[in-house]
Amino acid sequence: MRRKLITNHFSTFTKGLVAMFMIAAFCVPLSSYGQDPDSIPNLEERVAALFARSCTAAGCHSGPVPMMGLDLTSDKFYATAVDEASTERPELKIVDPGNSKVSYMIHKLKGQEGIVGMQMPFTGEKLTTEEIGVIEEWIDSLDDVDTERKAKSMSEVAYPFYGWKVVNLPTTRLLNAGDMLFLISHRFNPKINDGYDAFFGLDGSGIIYISLGYAITDRLMVAVGRSNSDDDVQLQARYGIAHQGGEGGWPVGVSAQTSFNWVSQDIPDRDRFGVERFKTTMQVSVTRQIGDKIGLAFVPGLLINPGHEVDGESQLVTLGLGGRYRFSRTLSVVADWAPIVSGFTRTLVFGNDIRFDTFGGGLEIATAGHVFQIILTNSVGITSDQYLRGGDLDITKAHLRLGFNIFRVLN
Repeated sequence: MRRKLITNHFSTFTKGLVAMFMIAAFCVPLSSYGQDPDSIPNLEERVAALFARSCTAAGCHSGPVPMMGLDLTSDKFYATAVDEASTERPELKIVDPGNSKVSYMIHKLKGQEGIVGMQMPFTGEKLTTEEIGVIEEWIDSLDDVDTERKAKSMSEVAYPFYGWKVVNLPTTRLLNAGDMLFLISHRFNPKINDGYDAFFGLDGSGIIYISLGYAITDRLMVAVGRSNSDDDVQLQARYGIAHQGGEGGWPVGVSAQTSFNWVSQDIPDRDRFGVERFKTTMQVSVTRQIGDKIGLAFVPGLLINPGHEVDGESQLVTLGLGGRYRFSRTLSVVADWAPIVSGFTRTLVFGNDIRFDTFGGGLEIATAGHVFQIILTNSVGITSDQYLRGGDLDITKAHLRLGFNIFRVLN
């Protein structure tokens, strides 16, 4: 009975895996590989291509927290740059319509005397004289400020959460097509209550998860990662169903995420590739931003074959809840909770006895292409199939461990 049940689960896993790679194969847009600005006849489109190549890379001037508040993505650069005062030199406009000589953007691109900070772009190759000339020509061609266009562009898509996870639970945030996401997560195994002898949880063993994701389209991203807990290899796909706000937006953001996990750890007398080693997780994230400061998330989840070491367990159903409160443009507090409503099975993760619903919370710092979370949690599991099964520490007794998540956009 157990093998038949797992075989059905494995069949679901295989079909899902094949489907995901078929989507990946047929959905890669040619535009995701970029376009040579010199091959574009339209002047403003050439400028947009230069910004896309040299300024929005790694999330510097894109995303929910662009550097200096300057978003240079194709649908936002006009609104955030044209006739807008520079943050570094407020007496100058970033783009002064019809006057490139006094536009602070040109000063920064050329590294002229009087700029604040470094010449831009900060990373990668500087723009050539000819490329800067294209931007100067575009600025000089601007006669009047198109206020209607600026207002339409500033109708922003909401970002209830800056990170791709609340703490453990997935958010609805995606990537621009062609971008990559590097994630490193760590949980210190000792709890902070162990005191100075364990240096408040910083001494001792730890659980680490490293993954690399890629955006096939603006709506679809895939990622592969591995945790040292059970040598758990995780393959994920996230698809954006709807975004909150902006053109064509919904009142909420919605995304679906599927995770396929392989427990690859060597276990005596067990086949490393046995069907019981494979698990499937399905989650739907529904997020909502309220005002400028509050973000909420509802993330129901289903885990098939929760415990590879347990026979005859039921499918696991959770109802995840998450929230964020923003103190400033870059600093927020985040928290999530994943109560199990059906199918709990007592198991071990990293040798720890799992008995409680997973909880996590902490501080989040977001700057351009980085999101850094310093957290407290009762769970050692980081992969979807592990944290959904629960945590080993009792938060009612303030038993928690330290950890962190670091997200970095790569281009």
